Amino acid sequence: MKRTLIIALLTVVLGSSFCIQKEPSRRFSYSPEKPSPGDEITVRYSPQGTNLEKADEVYLVAYSYTHGTPDAYDCTMTRTGDTWIASLTADEKSRGMIIKFVHEEDVDSNDKKGYVIPLYSPDGNPAPGGLAGLAEAYASWGRYFAGLETDQKLAYAYFEEEFATHPELKREYIIPYLTAMAAVKGNEGLEIILRELDELAGKNDLSEEELSLMVNWYTRLKQSEKSQKCAALIREKYPEGKSVQDERFQEFYRTKDVHQKIALMEKFKKDFPESDYIPALHMYICFAFRELGQYAEIKDYLDKTPEEVNWSFYNSIAWGMAEQDVELELAAEFAARGIKLARLEEQDPKSKRPSYISEREAKDQMKMALAMVLDTYAFILIKLDRPGEALSHLEEALLLSQGKNSEINEHYAQALVQSGSYEKAVSEIGKFLQEGQGTARMKDLYKQAYIEQTGDEEETASQLLKLEKIAREKMIAELKETMIDSPAPDFTLEDLDGNSVSLVELRGKIVILDFWATWCGPCITSFPGMKIVVEKYRDDEAVRLLFINSWERVQDWKKNASDFISKNNYPFHVLLDTENKVITAFGVDGIPTKFIIDKKGKIRFKSVGYMGSTDKLVEELSLMIEMLR
Repeated sequence: MKRTLIIALLTVVLGSSFCIQKEPSRRFSYSPEKPSPGDEITVRYSPQGTNLEKADEVYLVAYSYTHGTPDAYDCTMTRTGDTWIASLTADEKSRGMIIKFVHEEDVDSNDKKGYVIPLYSPDGNPAPGGLAGLAEAYASWGRYFAGLETDQKLAYAYFEEEFATHPELKREYIIPYLTAMAAVKGNEGLEIILRELDELAGKNDLSEEELSLMVNWYTRLKQSEKSQKCAALIREKYPEGKSVQDERFQEFYRTKDVHQKIALMEKFKKDFPESDYIPALHMYICFAFRELGQYAEIKDYLDKTPEEVNWSFYNSIAWGMAEQDVELELAAEFAARGIKLARLEEQDPKSKRPSYISEREAKDQMKMALAMVLDTYAFILIKLDRPGEALSHLEEALLLSQGKNSEINEHYAQALVQSGSYEKAVSEIGKFLQEGQGTARMKDLYKQAYIEQTGDEEETASQLLKLEKIAREKMIAELKETMIDSPAPDFTLEDLDGNSVSLVELRGKIVILDFWATWCGPCITSFPGMKIVVEKYRDDEAVRLLFINSWERVQDWKKNASDFISKNNYPFHVLLDTENKVITAFGVDGIPTKFIIDKKGKIRFKSVGYMGSTDKLVEELSLMIEMLR
């Protein structure tokens, strides 16, 4: 879908806290001109020239911020001519709001800057904390909840302006402020951060959050004595706090014996009955039983703790058993329990909704959750040679996921072919393939169904080529819309063999940088696909793939990375970003993140996260490389 760039609403102007440019007001406006907390605000939105221009329904999501994660809520908009209108009320405690507009999967978030509504005090001056709260959004939570692009430079400028007027607020926003400072000021910033930490250390009323911040930053700054002192203070002042819970959880996690794990869990629950760690404790006990092949014990354990188990719990256990082809009847029972719980939660997502997710978004997420566990159950039924029974569950999963999940699509295709529904299989799989929602396995299923239906192998191959061409052209068009053109920061890092690698020395080659860490689940999940890409371009002198190991939490960085790569037999060229300078220079705020750099040293593509499809990952990276040749 075409994305139209929109002029950002906000700019920093020395001497005034908020300056809203008037030019974009034809697209976005609100009244009253200077709303205060508690006021009813009318929002007007004209989507001409945006990806929502032809939408027949638009709703807005408002993120009301103070400090920390925001409160999100959505409003359905009504249409008057070419303008969409909605009314919302600013929370009494709010310091400002960020708005995005949504239609189905399309979002207009003002070129990932958000449409901002600043709030004002009754005297007409900007509300204290308005700029700092906005800065925090750009520095941290905005990307995850509101679809903003992280902008540490803008965040730092806003923080500095806020604290010049309201210095008393610095302590409240110290965590995102130091993060932004480190990103913008480099080594100079680290010296300032050390002074800020030492000043904070002189306070008598330090919170656990502040002490944890100091432990982390003092460790990073190689101030081990100060870090240890803060860690001791945490244990002394907050014996039931998150840090102590984390230490206890790590002890539980490292324990191998399942019965010892159970004993540690019971003591943990007694000491911290309200802890958020408790569901994970139950999960890892079941994983320990699974490692021993004791599946009946998993059932007995779950039967004794039904109040601790949710749909995700059952789904994870059932999926793991299905992948290993063990105790499939029991796995089906677990998945069926998961479906029942997911349906209950899907009917009332509001009761368990985090404040930073709007009610509509929570409902959409639960639809996808139900689709996942339906798919797990159907996958098991296919393995049990019950494809006809699997189809009804997969049809519901397809409806819930809108055909956007390639794994569900593949299982549906498999069930159609396995049940002998060849005509429908050809039609449905063809749609998936040309929409770019297919997999390599689905191509084989398409061939099988087409040949069974027509008996013509030559026509089968021709038809498949047509579908692949349509999908390829569609993906290329979408990738062109995401192309960027910015210079890549140069760097020199050592690899696992002690050799220095500089980006500038690779000028003239297409370079893929993959930022990762050994503790990052999505990074590790993406590595089978990345292995395929590495092997595909192993002998291509024009292409280099570098895996930059950053954000580790270990003493021996090199050994940790080397052991991981050796254990998994990955053919990756790993560079060690031991001071996190390179990941900071590239403005990464979540991993895995990949940068595709052209022969002139320009960043042309940026890919954040992993969507779960090995085939799509390989295809997208291959197309990016070919587009830059």
